[in-house]
Amino acid sequence: MGLFEIVPWNFFSILSSRNREIYYDALMTLHDMFTYELNIRVEEYISALISILEDRVFEMEDEEDAQESGNTPSSRARMILNRLLKTGWVDKEFMDASFIEIITPRSYAIPILKTLSELGDYSIKEYNSLVFSTFSALRQAMSDGGDHMYEALLSARGNTEQLQYSLRSLYHGIREFLRGIVEQHDVNLLLQDHFSAYKTLADRVYHPIKTMDSVHRYMGPIQNLLSDILASEELLQSMQTRAMGVRNYDDEEQAMDEIVIAIDFVMEFYRSVGSLVSEIDRKHSNYTKSSIEKIQYIMTADRSIKGNLTELLKAYASAQSREKEQVALIMEKHIRTNRQEFFDSASLYHRSMRSRNEDRPPLSVAPYEGMNPAAERLLREHIQNGYPQARIKAYVDSLLAGRDEIASPDIMIENDTEFILLILAVVRQSERGMAHVVDYFDGQVKRNGYTMPNMLIRRKVARHHVE
Repeated sequence: MGLFEIVPWNFFSILSSRNREIYYDALMTLHDMFTYELNIRVEEYISALISILEDRVFEMEDEEDAQESGNTPSSRARMILNRLLKTGWVDKEFMDASFIEIITPRSYAIPILKTLSELGDYSIKEYNSLVFSTFSALRQAMSDGGDHMYEALLSARGNTEQLQYSLRSLYHGIREFLRGIVEQHDVNLLLQDHFSAYKTLADRVYHPIKTMDSVHRYMGPIQNLLSDILASEELLQSMQTRAMGVRNYDDEEQAMDEIVIAIDFVMEFYRSVGSLVSEIDRKHSNYTKSSIEKIQYIMTADRSIKGNLTELLKAYASAQSREKEQVALIMEKHIRTNRQEFFDSASLYHRSMRSRNEDRPPLSVAPYEGMNPAAERLLREHIQNGYPQARIKAYVDSLLAGRDEIASPDIMIENDTEFILLILAVVRQSERGMAHVVDYFDGQVKRNGYTMPNMLIRRKVARHHVE
């Protein structure tokens, strides 16, 4: 069913009108009265609207408003109530067995009023009790023999859904603060956001997660309780019977499916909640770092005449054509400038110094006297340790791969390591323990950017067999 099959077509029109702020306050007043009173009397609501309209300008949006409304706050308050009636937010009726008029919010308007109230509420929502409530309900139901385990499971799922929603809202709330860092350029407002609004969020939500929050404390016991439920056929059967009695299921199989789905949902959340908390932790660290860096940047920015001129020129360079004209007019009006006619040592730019190339004899190179014997020995040991004989033999075996010989055109070299091993296989073929020989031919072969001699690598056994 579509949205406007449920709500009237002009339902949201009051929130896009000229007087949307007054209508919003009127809806919040209606929500508060709905929260604390069972029957909302028309006269009490009109009195509340009159208080809202004091010292506020209510603009007429059309001729109908002008005809309905008078000049008194009472008439304007009744006009607001009539607009709520026409747009489908409320109904007006008489209280039972009396002539007292009351207003009742429409059923579809009640959750929207709650949503609007939450959007305007900047207080931090605490959720520490959700995990403990889930654990307590499951453990108590288990201790009582499982008679009310179905209700405990429904409560656990509801708490888990709310906790998941709260943690994700916290994550995206930190993203809002990060976005504010990019858009904010006033150091005082940045400090206010960091040490007031975000500090409240961190102290009441983030730090409890990392220190004393019940998420990490009870996530293991909750999963153990749910595993015990799944392992008990008797308990599942009891929950199925209870579900059929309190809810309208088509058959027992559908009831059991709902029970298993609810258990899996709660268990899956507590299995993955650690990664969600880690993401929140990384986002918190990112915000803290970005906030401090932005504050330091603004506080250390050059506020001298030179720095201000630099900012003006940057604004001029990044502005559009029309904005450039405005910036140029402002600079021409408030800044005295003159044309630079010549360059000297005090100018903005310095003349580049050219160097002259002179013909000079090349520097002499000292003759090579050879490497220190000890250093040469250490170098050889290092090379041998990096490419021992066993590694070279293994490489040759991989080249031959069950064959007795292989020619250069058939050797594929993928990287420098294989090229070094090929060189060492050729150089060290005569060493004791080597099982191959190399025959050379004229020319060279290039493979994958590497150049090698035109040669044939053969097993010694195959060579002796030929002889």
